[in-house]
Amino acid sequence: MIEPRAALRIAAFVTLGLAPSIAALVVAPGRGAALAASGSVVMAATFSAWAWRLASEGSRLTGLAVSLRNDVTALEEKVASQNRELRDVRTSDEVTGLLNRSAFLRRLDEAIARDARLGKPLAFLLIDIEDFRALNAEQGRIGGDKVLKQVAAAIQGATRGTDCVGRLGGDEFGVALSECEDPRPAVNRLFVALGAGDGATVRVSVGAVTIENPAGGVDMSELFRLAEGALASVRGTGGSLCARRTLRGETDSAAATA
Repeated sequence: MIEPRAALRIAAFVTLGLAPSIAALVVAPGRGAALAASGSVVMAATFSAWAWRLASEGSRLTGLAVSLRNDVTALEEKVASQNRELRDVRTSDEVTGLLNRSAFLRRLDEAIARDARLGKPLAFLLIDIEDFRALNAEQGRIGGDKVLKQVAAAIQGATRGTDCVGRLGGDEFGVALSECEDPRPAVNRLFVALGAGDGATVRVSVGAVTIENPAGGVDMSELFRLAEGALASVRGTGGSLCARRTLRGETDSAAATA
């Protein structure tokens, strides 16, 4: 559809090109044909110049639109990247890169709700580094952070991508094992990973709680009480040990590393 302004320009160009021809036909009909041809040439040339200018202007505007669209896309990507960085800062532990305490607790709630919908059990692990205070005093903060990163990497290697791992504070870590009835395989993988690392072997204590029926409701205070009680029963023994409980508080067993 031609814009009104463009239509007026076309009309003006046509009139300008044909004006001599029309006048010649009125004043001197014998010369009208020659002048009409001349007027047509003028009109065609004028119209061509206008069309070229219009096309050039259209190309320039199209280029500006493309450039603007690219700038907007780049800005949107930058904003999205900054939002992801801010989200990571809010949810990540600055030393290990794991979920921080508040983010882990949210993910734990989500894991419980998910397995409740599926009718599946899940397991919760509370992990503590043996003699970390003495190690931190001996090696300093940098050495302590190195151990924290080593344990974090071992936990991630021993768990699945669907599980969630977080640092709860100090040398304490939390793990939610989705759709898991028996946490012992994951715990044993953790013990093996820590024993196979470079340098001195890092030992951990683990309090494991199996939530057999998350659909029945989970009291988080009771869950942590059971996990902390299991952890306390093996902490300070000098080796990597795990004590297990169910959500009802029944002691199943204590397993040492191979």
